[in-house]
Amino acid sequence: MDRVLTDGIDFFFLQTGSGLLALYWYVVVFEIPRYALGFAVVALLPLRPGAEAAQPKGRLSVAVVGHNEADKIEHCIQALHEQSRPPDEIIVVSDGSTDDMRKVLGDLLHQKKITAAHSTDLRAGKSAAVNLAERHADAAFIAVVDCDCSFDRHAFRTALQYLSDPKVGAVSGNILVRNERTSLTAAVQAMEYLVSISLGRQAADMFGLVSCISGAFGVFRSTALAEVGGMDAGGGEDLDLTLRLRKEGWQVRFAADALCYTDVPATPDGLFRQRFRWERDSVRLRYRKHVDMMNPFSRKFRTVELLHEIEFLFFNVIGAAALPLYLIWLFVNTGTVGLVVLLGAQVGMILLDFVIVMLAAHATPENRSSSLMPYIPAYSIFNGIFLRFIRLAAYAQEWVFYTSYSDTYCPEKVQMERL
Repeated sequence: MDRVLTDGIDFFFLQTGSGLLALYWYVVVFEIPRYALGFAVVALLPLRPGAEAAQPKGRLSVAVVGHNEADKIEHCIQALHEQSRPPDEIIVVSDGSTDDMRKVLGDLLHQKKITAAHSTDLRAGKSAAVNLAERHADAAFIAVVDCDCSFDRHAFRTALQYLSDPKVGAVSGNILVRNERTSLTAAVQAMEYLVSISLGRQAADMFGLVSCISGAFGVFRSTALAEVGGMDAGGGEDLDLTLRLRKEGWQVRFAADALCYTDVPATPDGLFRQRFRWERDSVRLRYRKHVDMMNPFSRKFRTVELLHEIEFLFFNVIGAAALPLYLIWLFVNTGTVGLVVLLGAQVGMILLDFVIVMLAAHATPENRSSSLMPYIPAYSIFNGIFLRFIRLAAYAQEWVFYTSYSDTYCPEKVQMERL
């Protein structure tokens, strides 16, 4: 091993600048642009609005939906009542719960902490539950939140500011991880959310390309939601709804200061299953259901949407597929020295990830990331290697076997209806 390390170091220092670029072509093509965009966002975007925008006129309804969330729903409702702009009505739907959620909702209703409660005997999925709440809502704006979420005190006031613009149909809140100290798995996701959501969606918002309203916290204009027919059945409902709103010409914004805190999977197995589901849904929705957004002959075609889809295809799909090809190319051309080349690349990525996490934390001062800094090497490996192999496997699985159509995240009857 010492000989491999020595030979690798000698090989590295013998390279010219062009030789290093050729050696690290994958990093140059697929990694550096990601970091450069993060740097640009911090440099170009104001970290905080200079003055508070006017609040739009109209009532605000909050739809809270969940399945077997008896132990979390009260905490969520309490957070809603603590808002500086409290909701005018709170509608909760228990989607086929088998725990004590029905009883808890009855108590909350009796205490007048919620406006209405609906408890179904059969589970129908989040989309159906949200649509049920929407039908009973009487408000100009509808916020959709998950039962396990809590919020910064000014989250709703901040998000609603964006809806003072009549062209804006929906606003995505900023999601931060609440259980980041429970495990290494949760810690790396906390940094991922900080970079990809807090910072990444600020970049997307700057270019008018917010493509997903977080299912945990989004605020919608009621007329926009009605125009697209609410949520469609099946997984990936947040991405699907966002794409449909954009197709109808509505602007979708990201409110960096509208903070929502949620729990993420704390075990590798839970994370693995979640990400496989997310990535399979992204393929199904982008390249099957909404493929017309990339078709110049479709009436739904818009150049900006095509550019966004090209960006996703290049950095997510092609980037994932190119990684194993790069590794094969590297070891064929350099032999065991390739191990040292990879080590050098990973050290460089860790340093860049440290900078980008710090910038993301600076852009979102309310985060609690200072204690997570020792985990940046794990985050770097997770984000640069693990997630890419997850994406590649999920994309291949979905493209060949249509696996998302049998995902147990949605009840079987819902999946059969979609087919």
